[in-house]
Amino acid sequence: MNLFKTILIVAFSIGLFSCTEQKAEKKETVTEQFKPEWSSLRKHQTPQWLVDGKFGIYSHWGIWTIQYAEGYMGSGALPLDEAISKFKAENFDAAEWAKLFKNAGAKFGGPVGWHGSKYLHWNSDLTDYTSVKMLPHRDIVGESAIEMRKQGLKTFISLHWEMDNDQWIDYGKEVVDKYHPDLFWVDAGFGGTKGANHQKVLNRSKFIGEGKSTRRSVSDKHQREFLSHYFNDALKQNKEVEFIYKSYDIPPGVGMRDLENGLLDHTAYDVWMTDMDMNICPDWETHGWFYRDGIPLRDTNNIVDMLVDVVSKNGVMSLNVPPLADGSFSTEIENTLLGVGEWLKINGEAIYGSTPWFIFGEGPVEIKSGNYTFHHNEHFGQHKFSEQDIRFTTNKEFLYAISLGIPDTSITIKALNTNFKMHKGFIKNVSIVGYSGTVKWIHNEEGLTVDIPNDLKAKHAICFKIETS
Repeated sequence: MNLFKTILIVAFSIGLFSCTEQKAEKKETVTEQFKPEWSSLRKHQTPQWLVDGKFGIYSHWGIWTIQYAEGYMGSGALPLDEAISKFKAENFDAAEWAKLFKNAGAKFGGPVGWHGSKYLHWNSDLTDYTSVKMLPHRDIVGESAIEMRKQGLKTFISLHWEMDNDQWIDYGKEVVDKYHPDLFWVDAGFGGTKGANHQKVLNRSKFIGEGKSTRRSVSDKHQREFLSHYFNDALKQNKEVEFIYKSYDIPPGVGMRDLENGLLDHTAYDVWMTDMDMNICPDWETHGWFYRDGIPLRDTNNIVDMLVDVVSKNGVMSLNVPPLADGSFSTEIENTLLGVGEWLKINGEAIYGSTPWFIFGEGPVEIKSGNYTFHHNEHFGQHKFSEQDIRFTTNKEFLYAISLGIPDTSITIKALNTNFKMHKGFIKNVSIVGYSGTVKWIHNEEGLTVDIPNDLKAKHAICFKIETS
């Protein structure tokens, strides 16, 4: 072992290179029951399977799919019971959903469990307004969980509704007790800080009181009660789970933060999630998430770009894929997802199990913070990446530089110049993932310049694999 490596190992062992934004110390493994106290709940740890998995799929489907299919909006919407009478799910096949999600490269998946009405998508004992007791007489959540697990996927459920504290908690606990989801995702109503930022009640997590919050949220007491129930159920099941929330809805270190249709302009030092809608809405008045005829959809190239950008910044992407009213997916959506899966089969070593580099990337695209919380800054599909946008990841001894496009003849990655981190002689070899031929490259003060082989058949994004000394 040379002197430089020895110095590095000693430095890391005493923490000289620790980042102030990172958690100060690794949490101890919890074996005792969680108490409904934030200090106890903070001992929960994000599962490594989620940190490594990077990509999952969930689906907005239900009554609002029917409303949009029938052409109704807002005050002109069908009465709830009438909409339910049209929700027949003739072609819903949870096994086909799970196979499609797996073939798309997802590591977790599941349906929306509850959205926008009192109608639930599981076999609830607490109400008659369920997908089991009413049409389509199917346990959408239960069937999906069974089939996702058969495909080796972790299970995901999301709740998107606001109501009285006790009722919310009762429904949330029932989902946990009946289905034991690996990921439990909640919308903005769980804590209310997303809306409070928008209404200028908060600036991030600081109270400024310039506006007034108009949205109901679950109380602090009820939040703690639910989370302790969920985490303790995971202990009983001997499984690792994660709770996903918006903005500043719970204290740090208890779950994973989610950005809605959002991208970051920096590397986060705690793992985060974005839930990205496959719909690209033309304006704020046109609500997305559920399938709607005429609304453009993200294509394979766009989804690959979003995924790579998120992963390079220490994130996980949950892609919303909207089924048709009958429960099937359109041919366009199926082909798009299979295209993502094909790309990941080739380039997955740069995504799954990867770790961000200290630089996330370079290139012309600038990410806007939006309402200073990064929610919705990709709502309209406005970020158009090109081959000049490079994103970095690492895995084992390799550094990966991913070009979010296909360069014509050559590309220079400026961040890898010899005057910065990659000193002269540090790079031993450069190859292209999925290409068996030899790649020509030059490393100097200008950067790492790589020639693009004439016979390269790459799609969407090229992954350069860099071996260092």
